[in-house]
Amino acid sequence: MMTTIRCTKIRCSVRLLHRRRALVTRRKRKAENVFGMRTAASTCTQRNNPNEPDVARVEMTELLGMSRQPWTARLGFRPADAVYVRPTTAWDLAAVARMHARCSARSLLDRYRSGGRPPAVAALDRALRNPLSFVAFSREGDAVATAVLRRDQAHTATCAEISVLVEDAWQQRGLGSELAAHLAGVARVAGYTELISYPATAVAAVQRLMVEVGRTRVVPEQRDMHLHTYLADNATLGLGSVRERLAG
Repeated sequence: MMTTIRCTKIRCSVRLLHRRRALVTRRKRKAENVFGMRTAASTCTQRNNPNEPDVARVEMTELLGMSRQPWTARLGFRPADAVYVRPTTAWDLAAVARMHARCSARSLLDRYRSGGRPPAVAALDRALRNPLSFVAFSREGDAVATAVLRRDQAHTATCAEISVLVEDAWQQRGLGSELAAHLAGVARVAGYTELISYPATAVAAVQRLMVEVGRTRVVPEQRDMHLHTYLADNATLGLGSVRERLAG
């Protein structure tokens, strides 16, 4: 009887030890990694215990959840300068359509390259149902910007097309940079390594915007000039919820 009790205690102690080791390892890895950034030592460390969870997979799952979290972009010191950014839904169609009506033909041309006209309602509805689509709302509840990430069919599977539209009254305030940085982080979490942007007439402005998120080069094709932006591993730091958390 005593032997059975001792064996049971030993097994419980071994299980508890394994759990403690796994917890220590997770905490150590989390300290070494800052939302996707790994040190060389942690990258080279191999998992010897088969019961230890896959830390990289857990981290990527956490980042994927954070990429869909709403966040607040503060564009100035006044409360009115803050915008609320979240993933789009089909219920945003009316607000986003009104935003398009307030945009100038030049802004629509640079976004859609379709003669300065807004897209059809069906196309707009489709874009809002994209799980990698985001909308920014002002304090008054008006949609003031949209940002969309989708697979670029003209390039390899590791390339995603980035599209940002900011209402004219909210341009030159840093909102485009905020959304571009967030989309870069979303793209990295989703497994993309390059962003493709089609600037239409705003080549210089888009190039300045994309240089902030990664190494960028211009592809001067006559029919469809575009930019390639290569994403580093630390692009996940651009996620809006991550930056909001780091800012305290």
